[in-house]
Amino acid sequence: MWFHIYFLFKEDIMNQVIVGKIVNTHGIKGELKVKASTDFIEERFQKGATLYLEYQGQTIEMTVASHRFHKGHVLVTFENHRDINLVEKYKGCLLYACKDENLLGDDEYYVSDIIGCQVYNDGQLIGVVQDVQLYDHHDILVVKGKEKIMIPYVDAFIVDEDIENKRIDVHLIEGFL
Repeated sequence: MWFHIYFLFKEDIMNQVIVGKIVNTHGIKGELKVKASTDFIEERFQKGATLYLEYQGQTIEMTVASHRFHKGHVLVTFENHRDINLVEKYKGCLLYACKDENLLGDDEYYVSDIIGCQVYNDGQLIGVVQDVQLYDHHDILVVKGKEKIMIPYVDAFIVDEDIENKRIDVHLIEGFL
């Protein structure tokens, strides 16, 4: 399973996800270097897509004019912002998009949907998912109960998931807790 790190957007907590962070500018024509945090780069950064950024407490709606790849980053330009002097101030800002369930496959969820799930080990509540750490081979559920538990998010440990009802059942091996 592969999950995407997304955090919640203040104004519309159930419908916004982070798709990247602006890390720098590129050139003088308004291109922004973005560290993407989505597997749906083509969909999220396609020409005409709407993205939001939060700048000095204000939410700004932006329309993607173009995107391309360069040295592991996405270079994005926005309509009406094709000058370095107009975009330089956005360095460090997060880019948000509306959640799109159509992008997800079966048994895939946004991390924001998993956070807050109660985790049960063989029917006994052991804590609540506080975070999901993403790694190349598998992800890790960070569960906070009496103590912090790191559970590999793999079929060997996950017995059942009912994300809609905020419940994950696991079976942990002896000595795990």
